[in-house]
This record gives sequence, C-alpha cells and structure tokens, in this order.
Amino acid sequence: MLLVDKFRSRRKVRRATYFAIAALLGLPSLAVADEVFVLTQTVSLPGLASFDIGFVDPSIHTYFLADRSQKAVAVIDTKTKALSFIGTGDFTGVVTKCVAPNACNGPDGLLTVHSDADHGDRFQIAVGERDHEHDGEDHVQVWVGDGDSTVKIFAFPSGTLLQTISTGGTLRADEGCWDQRDHLVLFANDADSPPFISFISTDTYQIVKKIKFDGLSGDGPNATNGIEQCQWNDREGRFYLNLPEVNGPGNDTKDGNVVVIDPHNFRIVQTFDIPVADCAGPQGMAIGPAPQIALGCNAKTIPGGVRNSVLINEENGNIITVLANEGGSDEIWFNPRDGHYFFANSTPGSSAPLSDQFLGVVDSRHGEEDQTVVTQTSSTVGAHSVAADPDKNQVYVPVANGINIYSPNERGEQPVFVRRDD
Repeated sequence: MLLVDKFRSRRKVRRATYFAIAALLGLPSLAVADEVFVLTQTVSLPGLASFDIGFVDPSIHTYFLADRSQKAVAVIDTKTKALSFIGTGDFTGVVTKCVAPNACNGPDGLLTVHSDADHGDRFQIAVGERDHEHDGEDHVQVWVGDGDSTVKIFAFPSGTLLQTISTGGTLRADEGCWDQRDHLVLFANDADSPPFISFISTDTYQIVKKIKFDGLSGDGPNATNGIEQCQWNDREGRFYLNLPEVNGPGNDTKDGNVVVIDPHNFRIVQTFDIPVADCAGPQGMAIGPAPQIALGCNAKTIPGGVRNSVLINEENGNIITVLANEGGSDEIWFNPRDGHYFFANSTPGSSAPLSDQFLGVVDSRHGEEDQTVVTQTSSTVGAHSVAADPDKNQVYVPVANGINIYSPNERGEQPVFVRRDD
C-alpha cells in the first residue's frame, strides 16, 4: 500500500523518532519483526449474524463480544478458547422495526472496568504482570450499552447484573470508553436527535454530565451523522471522540471532527477538523504510540467515495499519514505488543448484497499497511468488529456464525514487549 508521497521520505526519520520518544517517555520498545497474520482457529457461534463491539482485557485473559443475535455478551477465554455467555436475554437483541437501522439493537458498545485502579494501565504493562485468574471472584465489571438507551453493568466472571443505568435517550447507548484516573465512563447515544454523550461515575453509577452535539451555544459541534468511537488518552488526560460528519447532509460527505474533552470540567477543549478528502466518516479510533491516534474512516456509504483511514497527531489533529485503501472501517484496535493497528473493514464503497470482508494490518512504526486479510468471502455480515490480545498476540474478528482468530506466522524475530525499568 502506498502512503502520501511526502511521508515516504520521512519513514526512517519517523521510525527513529518513535524509538527515541519511547525511550524518553517509557513507552514500549518493540523488536523489529515481519509478521504475516493467518487464520489459526474459528470459535463456532452458530446463528451469529448481528454483533457490535469486541473487547479484549488481557489482564483477565478474556475476549468479549456484543452478540445481538443471542441477546448476550459472548465471552472467550483467550487461553483455552472456551466459549460462554453473560447477560443472556438481558438485551434488546435485533429489533426489526426501528426509526433507523441498528438504532434499537443491543448489546452495542462494551468495555471492562476494574475496581482496583491499579489496573488502569493494563494495556501498557508488561504481558503477564498483575495477572488475575478466573478464581471465582468478581474482579471486573463489564459495562455494556443496550438498544433501549441503557448501560448495563455485569460482575465478571459471575455474570451477575449489578446495575441498569438509563441515559435518558430513546435509542441505543452505543460505544464507550473508561477514564480510570477520574473514575468515569463515557457512553454515546449516537442515534438520538440530537446525539449526546453521558459521563457516568464508576463509583456511584450516576450520570454526572451530558453533552449534546447540536452546534448550539454551550454544546458540541453539530454532528449530522451520529457519534462514533471514543478513547481515553492517558498520555493527555483527555477523552477523544469521533464525529463522522459535522454540518453535512448525513452521509459523510462533509468533514468530520475529533473532539477532545477535559474530564474535570466536561468542556470540549479542542476540536480537530478531519478533512473528508483524507478521511470520510471517522468512526474507529485507537490510541497508538505517541503522538499517534489512528482513525478508521467509514466511507463505504459513499459510492466511489474516499477509501482511506488516517493517523493523526494527538496534540493538534494534524494528519500524520493517510492510509490508502483502509476505508470502510468501523472498530479498530492497537496492539502495543507488536506495534500494529488492526482495521475491521467491510468492502469500502460497495453496495452489493454479497461482498468480501477484510482485516487491515498497519505497522505503527512505518505508518503503512503490512497486510490485508480476507476475513470472509461473499458475506452479508459486515466484519466491522476487531480486538487484539497482546498476551498471545492474536486478533479476534467476528464473522457470520463464528469468531475468527488470527495469529502471526512470523518471518524473523518475534516482537518483544519491553517494560522500561525506572
């Protein structure tokens, strides 16, 4: 895959800069490797046709999937690949009569919250440290957005429903992210009019603030095609949130935004314009090595539209790299162990009823694609969900009737996750 030409000549400089920054800031050092990801296993899940966010928590060796077909959260032990479920029947499932496609479906977004704050850096710690086994005690909460505008909280591993929180909307509570420093979870009601976000205390389960995205004074920008993935950026101490389109007709043909929110006063402190020519419809988001943030750009709704995704600078929103042919992305994931971004791509620009689904693999050190994997051929189910396990260096992609697991077929040295000793 080709990068924008002006970035090609800087590849070596960026690579050297990455390792220099990693050394200074205590970020992971990554041994150079050339990996090819191949399908190694499929966990069968008959009837899986509608799903949303996937999530890996390596500290408990568990992959979670919002499984709308079963009205449950599917759970896979990343060590044994054993499949189980929590919350079966507690969700809205697939709702065929709704004001918009998927707007009443659930479960949707999900994430884990640890009661011990020391687990806040679990994606940055060395693999195997601070390791919880499934010993019968509930160490973790699973927060899940549902199609009835609620957020449901389950104890894990018992699966006990602890709390149901109404966000006050009429349609689904979608994607979320966790600020472990300030004990806050952000969930977005992307399909409500206007769309809005809720900040929920993980201590009290109370909503402490909402922000509407209608362009009015005191509110956020006018989000005309919903709200998409958010991330908590621990380096900056801020929430980052994708708006696929601002002040447009609702089809991702106008620029989108990334808004940056201060969790202490709940104000939008920065707004990054994302040019539609580089990234049509920013949806997925993953925090990479400083200063990178990857945006997965949807674009598939536009016939012949822009089929890129991008890396932006977390400080000013400037485009670092345009990733050609990575359009059609919804959820994306960064694996700190091997330095790869993973883009869950449906066929960009396609309106055919049957189309191939893809997984894009992008090297954060070079800022370019390493590989494109066909995850399912001639499928009516969009492969829009992805999560990576840094412990076993495996990638989980749900497809029709199952969950594909991809592992690297290494050529060269295995990447090593190194924790700096201070």
